[in-house]
Amino acid sequence: MKLELKQGQKHQIYQKQIEKNQILQMDVQQLLAHIEKISFENPLIDTDDMIESTSDIGKEFDIDSLSRKSEQSLKENIHWQLINKDIDNKKLVESLVELLDDNGYLRLSIQDICTCLKCDEKEYIEAKNALSKLEPPGLGAATLKECLLLQLERLEETEDIYKTKQLIEECLEDLSKSHYHAVSKKLGISQNKVRELLQIILTLNPRPASGFSSSIEVNYPVPDIIIKDNAVQLNPVIYKDININTGYLSLEAESKETKKYIESKLKQVSWLQQCLSQRKNLIYDIAVFLLDYQQDFFMNEGACHPLLQKDLAMLLGVHESTISRAIKDKYIYCDKGFILLSDLIPKGTEDNSVDSIKETIKEVINNEDKIKPLSDQKITTLLKDKGIEISRRTVAKYRSELNIPDASGRKHIKGAVTNR
Repeated sequence: MKLELKQGQKHQIYQKQIEKNQILQMDVQQLLAHIEKISFENPLIDTDDMIESTSDIGKEFDIDSLSRKSEQSLKENIHWQLINKDIDNKKLVESLVELLDDNGYLRLSIQDICTCLKCDEKEYIEAKNALSKLEPPGLGAATLKECLLLQLERLEETEDIYKTKQLIEECLEDLSKSHYHAVSKKLGISQNKVRELLQIILTLNPRPASGFSSSIEVNYPVPDIIIKDNAVQLNPVIYKDININTGYLSLEAESKETKKYIESKLKQVSWLQQCLSQRKNLIYDIAVFLLDYQQDFFMNEGACHPLLQKDLAMLLGVHESTISRAIKDKYIYCDKGFILLSDLIPKGTEDNSVDSIKETIKEVINNEDKIKPLSDQKITTLLKDKGIEISRRTVAKYRSELNIPDASGRKHIKGAVTNR
C-alpha cells in the first residue's frame, strides 16, 4: 500500500513538472488559451480581469496602432512591417512602394528608378531585396515570372518546387497556352506531372498588391516584456493576478463531497498561480539581465554582445533547458520593434558570436549550388546542423548586413558573394 502511494506521489510530481515546463514554454497566446481552458473546468478561477481579447493587448504600452484593424494602403502596410526590420534603407524601401503599380510590380527600368529615387544600382538592389521579404510575397517583381518565383522562394525546397521553378523560368509562355506536350518535352516529365505542377502555380498570387485598402488585419506578436525608458516592465495586460470566485467558498459547509471538490479546485488554482509566478519571475530576470548586458544594442546603435543560453543559465543558476523553454517564442518590445528573445540568446558553441555566425552564413552561401541558391530557411537548417540555432529572420538579417542578395537575387548576380 505504501509502495503504491509512493508511486502515485511520484507520478503526481512528474505530471506537475511537465505542466510547469509546458507553461514556461508557452507563448502568450498559448498561455492565455491554457488559462481559459482551466477556468472552464474550475469555477473558482475568475479570469475576467486577466484574459482580454487579443485586439486589446497592447493598449497599455502604446502599440495598439500596430494590431488594430484599419483601412490600410499598401504603403501603410509596408511601413508597419518595416518597424520590426533592422535594415539601413527603410526610407528607400518605402519610396520603392510609391513606384509599384496596382498589382505590386516595378515596371520601370532600373535606370529610371535610380534616377527617380536618387540612388545607385547597388542601393536599389538592396532595397528591392528588402521589399521582396515583406508581405504580401511577390512585391517588387518586374515580371510575372519574377513575381511567381519570389513566392516560391518562401516555400520549402522540394523536388516539385524545384521543377515548378524550372517550369516558370523556361516554359511559362507554353503553359499559358496549355501547350502541355511542349512543356513535357522541354522538361522531360509527363504531361500529368505538368498538370500537377500547374496546381502549385495556381496557389500563387500573380497580383500581390491587389485588394489593398480593403479591411485587413496585421497580426503582430504579443510581447511578454516591454523595454521603455531604459527599464524593463512586464506586459501589464498579460501578467495579472488570477482572482478566486469567493462565492464558491461558502459552499464548503454543504457536504463532505462539496468540501473535497472545493479543496481540490483551490489546490489547482494555487498550483497554477505558482507556475505563472515562476514563469513571470524568470522571464523578468532574463530581460533585466539582457538590458544591462546589451546596453549598446538597446539604448544605442551598437551590436549585440555574444551570449549563449548555457552562459545565461549558469549566471541565473538554472538549467540550460529551463532557459531554452523560457525564451522560446517570447518577444521583447522596444524602440527597435519586436525582438525574439531566442535571437538574442542562441544555443551553440563558444564560437557563436555574431561575427562568426555571419562568416558561417557567408561560407554556406559561397559553397551553394549557383544554379539553385539556398533559401534563408534552408540556410537556417544547415546552421542548425552546425550547432547554430537562430531563426530564419535572423539569417535574413545577417545576410542583408553582409550585402548578400536573397536566393532569387543571387541567381542574377554573378559573384555576388565570392567577390566580397
